[in-house]
Amino acid sequence: MTIAGQTSIAISGGGIGGLTAAVLLLRAGFDVQVYEQSKALSEVGAGINIGPNASRILHRIGIANELERTGVKPASFVQRRWDDGRIFAPCPAGRRR
Repeated sequence: MTIAGQTSIAISGGGIGGLTAAVLLLRAGFDVQVYEQSKALSEVGAGINIGPNASRILHRIGIANELERTGVKPASFVQRRWDDGRIFAPCPAGRRR
């Protein structure tokens, strides 16, 4: 839909991807509406990993300080077998700053 020549964009989901897309689209001059089924933003108990490419985008939109304040930089992580929990791929997480 366009209002006076402006494109309106609906984003379904207020997670990291949806909110990042909304910020970037707003900065580009689009009318953006984010629709989220949850009534409040909160932690859901799951950890997430943000890789270097995604991290660069989050830094570019201006939340580097918040990432540094709230994020965790693990020294390593492991992959486990789904059926018995045995570790099959221990992986260092990369160089630490």
